Amino acid sequence: MVGRSYRARGCIKYKSSILAPYPILRMKLYNVLGEEFPEELEFPIDTGYEGSLMLQRRDYEFFMVGELPREYWRTYKTLVGRIVMRVARAIAEIDNMKFEVYVEAPYYGYGKRLIGREILNKLKLVLDGPRQECCLVD
Repeated sequence: MVGRSYRARGCIKYKSSILAPYPILRMKLYNVLGEEFPEELEFPIDTGYEGSLMLQRRDYEFFMVGELPREYWRTYKTLVGRIVMRVARAIAEIDNMKFEVYVEAPYYGYGKRLIGREILNKLKLVLDGPRQECCLVD
């Protein structure tokens, strides 16, 4: 295929960092009871993270109402060893598109906010490095 043409639905500026700016996505999250998380969240895009959404431990508590049984928790192999992740069902809303996702937080430790491949593979994104924009496209 020689080329594709995309129309941006909306773009978000990269966030500044020490070495290089990084792309983010903003979204609203809802627990399985339909309650909206009190803030719109920004997630750095991490293609090395296989899961949907990693949360900080304090954020994850809001979603524990939809937590899966322990046998469905995930384990990831990292440079520092294996990390067990608690997993809960949630609903994500990105640019007026809603879909079910899994939110995760480490069983031990603090955690951080990341959006991984499980969600990225459902979206059409253009990462425009020279303009430092992450765009959802049609």
